Amino acid sequence: MRSVLACALTIVSLLGCGPAATVDFTFSADRQTFDGRSQRAIVSVVAVDDKGAPGTGIVELTSGVGTFVEGSQIALVAGEGSATFRCNPNEDAACAGQVRLGATWRGQSRSFTLRVTPSDPATHPLWRVVPTLQPVSLYAAAVTANGTVWAVGQNGTLMSFVNGAWGAPVPTGVTSTLRSIVVDASGVLTIVGDQGVVLSGRPEALQRVQHTLTDDLSAVLWHDQRLYVATRSGVLARYDSNDFETSQVSGLPFNSLVRHGQQFVAAGDEGLFGSSDGQTWARVETPVLARWLEVHSDADGLWALGRRSTLSAEPILIRGPGPDWKSTSLPTGGVQAMSWGTGSADRWVVTDTSVFRQQVGSAWEDLEAPSGGNAIVQLGGTSVLVIGPPGVSILRIR
Repeated sequence: MRSVLACALTIVSLLGCGPAATVDFTFSADRQTFDGRSQRAIVSVVAVDDKGAPGTGIVELTSGVGTFVEGSQIALVAGEGSATFRCNPNEDAACAGQVRLGATWRGQSRSFTLRVTPSDPATHPLWRVVPTLQPVSLYAAAVTANGTVWAVGQNGTLMSFVNGAWGAPVPTGVTSTLRSIVVDASGVLTIVGDQGVVLSGRPEALQRVQHTLTDDLSAVLWHDQRLYVATRSGVLARYDSNDFETSQVSGLPFNSLVRHGQQFVAAGDEGLFGSSDGQTWARVETPVLARWLEVHSDADGLWALGRRSTLSAEPILIRGPGPDWKSTSLPTGGVQAMSWGTGSADRWVVTDTSVFRQQVGSAWEDLEAPSGGNAIVQLGGTSVLVIGPPGVSILRIR
């Protein structure tokens, strides 16, 4: 019996089971150097499990200095994930120079080094950094007919940008985060934000619009003298008489609203949705699934800007609607917002780390901005204003 068992073990050892598959992943960044003051780095992970399938689970991130904006973990989706790394030498002197970043997944570790090289913004040939004078994040902006930019953000902040400089904050009477703003031809502002805040009127005489909707509001639109809003809880609503009529359309946040032809279109983390009356909504079929951040309508069609998933920074821009959606390749980076040229066909996209422009028939051009941002507005010609990290905005000067 012993000899038979020994023989069997010998046969197994000779035949073997073939090479064992192993888990593997890559860890990289979208840049090797950044200034740290206004720029950030996007780190990405691509993982494969021991069966050759896309990896799952949590990737742990580490850094000697600096922070990962979304936290020190990446939850893999389809084997991929990304995070934003910031390291400001104004806040920590150790951020100047080399910074090592690490990632660990299923017992394996990867690391690389970034270099933080603080630059003097005053010497940039294309951009001028304009401090906002307030250390708060600004999330949206709109331009009046006379060229004044109004921006809104944290703590009920409302600020104006005129003649190349920011003014003092204008009192709004609220402390909620303000997330969206529109302005009509007469200069009347409509602003929405968290906890159901809706403000309307001229900047010096804003009034709180009374209603019963308490959701965090993320987008606002006026059409045919009627107000429409989107929420971060998946609700789309139309203001009628003295309150909102609501529709629970999605389980995920909405980010943008637009009127395209005879339809309203809402963009959100779960997809695009359309409605003819602002009350009954249906999904708009698109060629890809994405977290849609913004929609825009012009003579060429309906444009949607987004990221391919809630965790991935991979950008996508499509034009439609209908069965013939067209997609355009975008540069890498976590896209945030877009703007169309006034009196031109230029398109502008701002990411976490830079600003890009596309002219008709051309590829996307990296304008080598010293910062990315949360919002972008076109001021005429090649001049654009980017609302950046807390306390920072950048103006393209040529």
